[in-house]
Amino acid sequence: MIGVVLWSDISDRKAVIWCEDQGDLAFLNSQNEFPDYEAFFDAGDVVQFDMEVKETMRHAHNPRLVVERAGAALPEALRDRATSTGNTRPMAQIIPFTPRKVDVSVMLPRVSEA
Repeated sequence: MIGVVLWSDISDRKAVIWCEDQGDLAFLNSQNEFPDYEAFFDAGDVVQFDMEVKETMRHAHNPRLVVERAGAALPEALRDRATSTGNTRPMAQIIPFTPRKVDVSVMLPRVSEA
């Protein structure tokens, strides 16, 4: 799976990843996968990883950097979008369904009596 890191905590080696399939976010807790001296991911990094679903949560394993900071503006853009539409209700155009009267006998094939 490929995704963009939305949030990361370098000291705890944790991250939240927005996945390419637009499904649930994946959570990375890689304290055991990265030594302390090795660089960790920043928000906006594009990463490739193996995914495992435990109960209802996606867990990312074996993460690899694909492109550094390619989506650096994405976390802030999502944050801005959330705050700008925070209290407004989504507007949808509702089109009422009005069934039309159809002569069913015209639609059904006639069965000849034998």
